[in-house]
Amino acid sequence: MTAHLANTLSDKHSVTVVSLKMNENEIFFPLAPEVTHTVLSPAKGKAAVLHHIRELHRMIRDSETDIVINVDMGMGIYGVPACRGTGAKVITWEHGNYFNKWNSRLFPYIRRYAAKHGDATVVLTESDKKNYTDNIRTKAPIIVIPNPAERRDFSYDGHSKIILSAGALLPIKGYDRAIMAGKEIFLRHPDWQWHICGEGPERENLESMIKESHLEQNIILRGNVRDMAEEYRRSAMCVMTSHMEGLPMVLLEAKSFGLPLVSFDIMTGPRDIIRDGVNGFLAEKDNLTDLCAKICRLIEDDALRLDFSSKSDLDMDQFSMERIVEKWENLMETLQQKSH
Repeated sequence: MTAHLANTLSDKHSVTVVSLKMNENEIFFPLAPEVTHTVLSPAKGKAAVLHHIRELHRMIRDSETDIVINVDMGMGIYGVPACRGTGAKVITWEHGNYFNKWNSRLFPYIRRYAAKHGDATVVLTESDKKNYTDNIRTKAPIIVIPNPAERRDFSYDGHSKIILSAGALLPIKGYDRAIMAGKEIFLRHPDWQWHICGEGPERENLESMIKESHLEQNIILRGNVRDMAEEYRRSAMCVMTSHMEGLPMVLLEAKSFGLPLVSFDIMTGPRDIIRDGVNGFLAEKDNLTDLCAKICRLIEDDALRLDFSSKSDLDMDQFSMERIVEKWENLMETLQQKSH
């Protein structure tokens, strides 16, 4: 999402992407040539946060930056204090939802700090805006701007026997539930496979579960995949097993490639993307039996998959890049007008 927004805004603005750190000297999602990319200097220990705030402050002041966008609420602990005394307005961009703690006891406090002391908070859905307004008193506006997904010309593969999931291998993504569901699904449909694209700390645990369940031929951990477009094109459906999301890009992208969608009906995200029974299925939250039944129904009904695919572009206009960028432009213009 950082790359998407930076590349698009660079048509009209001078844009710099600042990375807190880089584990590799490579950007996975390419930035446009007009976008400047810089990495903060290495720092360790308790003073690292203060060191990076000072470095950001100098960068913002010296470049006379107008707007700083913290990509995710956790970055508010850097961007909000770094903007003080520079004249820059700071927006913090929620990529999960208000109740997502990212397994950190500190994160809820950082989220509140960013929302209360920044100039605006961007959330992904109307339901999460309500979460914020119900739980945080702040004078700064809470603005809903969804993630974008472009309409694509696609040719749905009605003969595919691949279930697709994608995302970091983290506990919150619930891939252990994919393996538990796979025990029933592949007992009934052994000629199908479930491909999970992404990498992360849960790999070893998931590999053990797959081996214990004797599903090595059915559930494939693909690791990081550069050409996700090809994965969408060769799949029969996209399934999301997450415990919590904001507005999941994987569902939006799969929708743009014409894939039928299946997801648990979690707090925010899937219901904004899937029309239940029209272009996908919403399974009851945490109900693995319901998820299995809906996946198997799609596997067993070729005509239903084709019908869902044909209706995948419903509601896509609200996620168009043009509309999303217009909302960002309006927000930035409003904040700048307030500073004059």
